[in-house]
Amino acid sequence: MKRLLLSAAIVAMAAPAWGQVQADYETAEHCEPSAAAKAQAAKVGDILVVSCDPSPFRYAEIVVTADRLGYSRNKELTSPASTLTQDEIHNRNQSVIADLLRTVPGLSVSQNGGAGSLTQIRLRGSEANHIVVIIDGVEVANPADGAFDFGGLRTEDVVKIEVLRGEQSALYGSDAVGGVINIITRAGSTQEGWRASVEGGSRGTYEGAVSAVIPLGEAALSVNGNLFTTDGFDISGLGEEKDGSKSRAFSVGLNAIEIGGVNLSTKFRSVIRETDFDSDSDFNGRLNNTFDSTEVKTETARIDARFALAGFDHKIAAHMVETDTETVGGFSSRSIGSRHVANWAAKRDFSDAHSLTILGEAEHEQYEISPNFTEAGAQPDNWTYGIAGDYRFNTNDITFTASARHDINDLFDNATTWRLGAGYGFDWNGRLRASVGTGIKNPTFVELFGFFPASRFTGNRDLQPETSLGVSIGYEQSVGNLDLSLDVFRSELQDEIATVFNLDFSSTVMNLGTDSSREGVELAASWSSDTLSFQGSASFLNSEQNDLEEIRRPKVLASGTATWTPIDELALTVAVDHNGSQLDTDFATFQNVKLDDFTLIGANVRYRLNDRVALTFRGSNLLDKTYEEIVGYTSAGRAVFGGLELDF
Repeated sequence: MKRLLLSAAIVAMAAPAWGQVQADYETAEHCEPSAAAKAQAAKVGDILVVSCDPSPFRYAEIVVTADRLGYSRNKELTSPASTLTQDEIHNRNQSVIADLLRTVPGLSVSQNGGAGSLTQIRLRGSEANHIVVIIDGVEVANPADGAFDFGGLRTEDVVKIEVLRGEQSALYGSDAVGGVINIITRAGSTQEGWRASVEGGSRGTYEGAVSAVIPLGEAALSVNGNLFTTDGFDISGLGEEKDGSKSRAFSVGLNAIEIGGVNLSTKFRSVIRETDFDSDSDFNGRLNNTFDSTEVKTETARIDARFALAGFDHKIAAHMVETDTETVGGFSSRSIGSRHVANWAAKRDFSDAHSLTILGEAEHEQYEISPNFTEAGAQPDNWTYGIAGDYRFNTNDITFTASARHDINDLFDNATTWRLGAGYGFDWNGRLRASVGTGIKNPTFVELFGFFPASRFTGNRDLQPETSLGVSIGYEQSVGNLDLSLDVFRSELQDEIATVFNLDFSSTVMNLGTDSSREGVELAASWSSDTLSFQGSASFLNSEQNDLEEIRRPKVLASGTATWTPIDELALTVAVDHNGSQLDTDFATFQNVKLDDFTLIGANVRYRLNDRVALTFRGSNLLDKTYEEIVGYTSAGRAVFGGLELDF
């Protein structure tokens, strides 16, 4: 671990690197910025503008995911983006990020058990490893399989979530086929304060969290910690034993360190999750009650620097992630995937309408597994070098964007991706937007080099990257307090990497010669008054490979959240999430079966005793719905939880 952190720090000082800019934004005219906010804006030039709010990105008007340096306003975007603000996160009060993401149009969740178990996200019918996931500036997907497991990601300390839908490889490189998910926590705050919370409830579930921001002159130290445990339930459905989970997370960061005109920030984060699970011990395609368990240790680190030089605003940063997964059971194994990334982003505004961003990037990924039956001690790795440019033209009514990127890979063919977008605003508070672009997904280390005797899986070293071409057209309209949006998209994926099962029940992966199509319609609406607010979405999706429906892609998704605040101290929220029927593979017969649709209803009550103390009471799956997101894995039933929150 020390070697990884040291190399990340050295690269940050010697070469360019990546990170998400945290910037302020304009506020209402009646708002008077603090002296600190004014001083901060003056230090960094015209990238940042004055804000009264210490957490500027908690509002939906600003989206940082659309840029690699700086930020964009919603009215400037040419791709559809969804945001979950801090208020919306608090109103729903769901304990894991995956449940919050069910509100996003075109996004589906697959979970193989209860809290802490493997949880995958699919966006616009893409695969789980077709999404770039960023937490506080660090790309966190497991380098081993290319996907991020949302099972252990808690909502405590999260202030905003952004989801940019559609192909985004022109800025983010490999993995950004379905889109980008950006998660922002309190780690970047410089506003003094601390927060603590405790919650307990059904299935022996307890969670405690604490966070603090401590000023150090003009800079600030942020510290965050979280403990979670649950007895769980029997995921096999046999009812003979419980599969529990526990996790602990810790992060520490230094923000706004000013040294000679350079603004520095850094963060370290560690998460350890232990989860019990049942496996198919007799190889008949059905789960048995076993005492298998998985421990996942994830460590991330980031350091970045921002400064102005030669008429450009620069961002230099480095980040790393290491995911150590150890499985103990009928067949024990341990895998470690690591990623180091460094890049340099430079941006210049040539006028009020024109801006140009250029980017250089180097990425190193490495993988090891034990026991390794194919090549003992092998640690395959891949270097990728990328260069990208992004041009933006924006006036009050017209937006035009053009992005392109070229990647050079050690293990695969080199790749060029691009994206074009345009938007036009009408006098009647309506706006039309459209984009077309390409995406790419490199084969993962497991797909290339994996070998698992228990499942008789063997990788394929001859794989080539998957490529995607997608187009999206959308329209948004505001009528008073009502905001509506409609997006239509279609994507064609070539060289899809898929698992192939042989007659002897062994399996491998290969690039398919037939095209995979993904298309759909996404609807979203929001409305608010002084005491009532509503957000809702509906999606109608169709994902096919060679004219056959793909598994784990519901054709219909819908979500709604209503919050009533009859008095300032009390907020009542009801949440409804619908998951349509979908196909999945039944490994008892190796045939696809259809899983029934289901609807989950939850509620949350928050009562503030005063400005610093609040009580919460929430319920999930209130109708006690029995459902399956994956064949053979039963669902959690009705649950209720009570909590206490302290803010100072």
